[in-house]
Amino acid sequence: MAGNLYDGIAERILAQDGAAEIGRLASEFLRAPDSPLARRTLRTLLLADPRFLCSEDFVHLKAWDHGLHSVLLSEVTFAVLDFETNGLSPGDRAIEIGLSCWRGGEEIASYESLVDPGTGVSPFVTRLTGIRDQDLMGRPSFEEILPQVAPLLDAAVVVAHNLPFDRRILLTELDRAGGDRRLAEPGVCTLKLARRLLPKEDPKRLDALAERFNLRFEARHRALGDARVTGALFGILLNLAAEQAPLDTFAELEAFLGLPL
Repeated sequence: MAGNLYDGIAERILAQDGAAEIGRLASEFLRAPDSPLARRTLRTLLLADPRFLCSEDFVHLKAWDHGLHSVLLSEVTFAVLDFETNGLSPGDRAIEIGLSCWRGGEEIASYESLVDPGTGVSPFVTRLTGIRDQDLMGRPSFEEILPQVAPLLDAAVVVAHNLPFDRRILLTELDRAGGDRRLAEPGVCTLKLARRLLPKEDPKRLDALAERFNLRFEARHRALGDARVTGALFGILLNLAAEQAPLDTFAELEAFLGLPL
């Protein structure tokens, strides 16, 4: 039970860029009204897990040393990730993964696969993606494709448009497959980057930004097609960011993203 509590809190903090209000976490995970007692109780519980750092009002995830802080951006591998999912709740599961790996502004590797989630696919997802239940029959599970996926994520920066969603799916599938959760870190969200760089641009959906920058989809709402457009968009956004701040190393990009919006 404790492990589920800690993992659930960690996932929620990841979805909120590394910090969450302790009162809200106490209300959600302890099912107790926000109060000094509930906050104190949650702080005491979280002392048992070295991943967490608690302040008066917030819980943070401690950063782990991924060894990329001082690496030049031109030498960092960015693993641009996109999932299509079954659209079922609870427990949204991956039905397709696309990875487009970039370094120095060029795609250096790619991977795509349909994934059997062991469930059906919602009618909405089928209409959106064209992926049907029968298309997933006989396809590998995420555990079976992990040996191909893990090397592409290892020592890379995960990039996605709306990173909290894709990271949540990745962590769910890694947990089910017994994979290393560190493969989901560090990460960069192109949606967050677009909000910082293009505050007047509305909407900031991937479709809208692709149209703005004349980026073409091989296949919209298919994992690799979306990942490749996100990778191209990321390169454009990096160039725009470099006009506003020095961005030579990954640490400088992290600092730029950490500024208040």
